[in-house]
Amino acid sequence: MRDVTGLPPDDLPRSPTGRVPKWVVDQAAGRPVEAAPFRAPTGPSPIGPVRPRRSRALRVLAGVVVVSLIGGGVWWGLSSPPGAGGAGPVAEQTDVPTDGATPGGPIPGAGETARPAGLPVGGATESPTSGFRFIEHQSDRTTPVTWSPCRPIHYVVRADNAPRGGAAIISAAVATVSKATGLDFVADGATSEAPTEDRQPYQPDVYGNRWAPVVIAWATADEVPDFGVDVAGEAGPLVIGLADGDLVDVSGRVYLDAAKFRTLVTTREGRAVAQAIVLHELGHLVGLAHVNDKRQIMFPRAQMSQMAYGAGDLAGLQALGRGPCRPTA
Repeated sequence: MRDVTGLPPDDLPRSPTGRVPKWVVDQAAGRPVEAAPFRAPTGPSPIGPVRPRRSRALRVLAGVVVVSLIGGGVWWGLSSPPGAGGAGPVAEQTDVPTDGATPGGPIPGAGETARPAGLPVGGATESPTSGFRFIEHQSDRTTPVTWSPCRPIHYVVRADNAPRGGAAIISAAVATVSKATGLDFVADGATSEAPTEDRQPYQPDVYGNRWAPVVIAWATADEVPDFGVDVAGEAGPLVIGLADGDLVDVSGRVYLDAAKFRTLVTTREGRAVAQAIVLHELGHLVGLAHVNDKRQIMFPRAQMSQMAYGAGDLAGLQALGRGPCRPTA
């Protein structure tokens, strides 16, 4: 039964001052929110405590909804993706991509196939009320916003400042998410694109006439100011609105704190934490929000006993991989 009193339940995550962040209350009440940051666990942390980050609202520009669902955070030294610790500014798009000739978007359906590239592994065993939550829903408030399963998710990596073994950490996490969702991830190699708060989903001068690939970057505190405090990663999808009123993920970004990861990978336990951070961040990238369930990797506070996706995480990832094809995007 949903609590309609407006008072937060006693078991919700709280800040060090005892305050329950607004995003926690919104998620507990079933209201759509953007992903918020990991909270540090009770006890000593190699990186320090984590504070909640604010979320952002979506913006409608010239008929096209483009949302940057961004977050960040630290999970006992693990971080969350641009979608796990606070939202970045909304990306802007100027025109509706109706025929592929406008500057607002690529030719619709570029890279789309007739059927999904793969199928999620396993069966859903948890309900959205406990084991998983979605970052954003369609207008029915039930159906999650997803990537098209009939189109590969291309991604590029800016390797500058990468920690030792950073490429392997990313590859392993991407493979895990791909298997859980059935979504096809395609590595397009290296990029020089720097982190930015207003990344555009369509960059034809850089990536050609297609939606920009997801960018994964090892960033510095100068590039992502929150990395200078208590955030180890930011991640999330970029969402556009279609002519039929639906939303669809078309691009995204994952920013990882290079300095914190360089510290983590020096020990065996730290490497496990680093891997879990990237899994959490990629969970946000494909559409998962935080949950109030300590058995899941999407719980906003670190659980050293949970270094891999839990049953709820996997159920949510499977649901996100079963979205409809989007030939008009």
